[in-house]
Amino acid sequence: MHLALATDAQKAERDRVTHAAWGTPLSVEQFHQRELRLRAHPWCREGMRTWLWLDDAGQVLASCETFHTDSYLRGLDGVATRGVSQAIASVFTESALRGHGYATRLMDEVATRLEHESPNHHAALLFSDVGPALYRRSGYHEAPAWDWQLSAVGGLSTHAVDALLCDGDVPGVVARTQRPDVPFLLWPSAAQMDWHLERERIYSELLHRPRPEACGATVGNSSALWAMMARYGELVVLLLDAESVEDAVALLEAARGVAHRAGLARVVIWEEPATLPWVARAPGALRVARDGSLPMMRPLRPGLPPAERVAFSRALWV
Repeated sequence: MHLALATDAQKAERDRVTHAAWGTPLSVEQFHQRELRLRAHPWCREGMRTWLWLDDAGQVLASCETFHTDSYLRGLDGVATRGVSQAIASVFTESALRGHGYATRLMDEVATRLEHESPNHHAALLFSDVGPALYRRSGYHEAPAWDWQLSAVGGLSTHAVDALLCDGDVPGVVARTQRPDVPFLLWPSAAQMDWHLERERIYSELLHRPRPEACGATVGNSSALWAMMARYGELVVLLLDAESVEDAVALLEAARGVAHRAGLARVVIWEEPATLPWVARAPGALRVARDGSLPMMRPLRPGLPPAERVAFSRALWV
């Protein structure tokens, strides 16, 4: 058995094999078209790879994807050095092949390859929908996972924010957002933010439903970015950068109004230490244990803090 990078033909075949797991409500062909478009996005072209665990005859036993994610690690001199972390997604073994440890072998070999690939690699991260046990075997450790939910509400005005944002505003918002001063930081790029919006654009087209009127809002020096998850009736907040509770409430109220007008049920914010004081004081905010997308991390070099002390924003999800 050995590890290999997938060819375009093998990627297309994996699209069809994995449709049952992740493709609903799209048809098999629509799901394949979705994957082709996402792989063609600039963020994926920069750093996405599809890995295969093969037997000696070349049969695919398991597969996964990795995505380039910027990260910053503070050294002993107090200076944060930019490096690379790899987000792992779409770990899959066909039902007839399960129970033989193929996915675990795949995860182990991918991590080993990444460790030796570059001294700038910091960590591997993933968002598990099957609990922590499988990935603990490969050296991953989980972080707490809570969501804050706000119902979408009709009649809410956006007068409390200065502007609603469109896709073209995203790079400017990301550029002026101050990175937190923490020992280790996973930080999404503007291209990764737009990848979430590309998912929104694809589902909007394939499901024939309108996109939300805006992808974020600003008030003063505070801003928020969000994206529609049409499959779940949610508007998910990708980034919330507020200078005060009042600004945060205004931004979230704008999100609730945008969500309602888009026919969505709720606004969802992933809990992070930096945003918790703001979100917890938003009127009607409800804290719930997250169902799936459990953040997990495996260090690829010494000196990283444990996963429970790392902030995982929704923008990092793949």
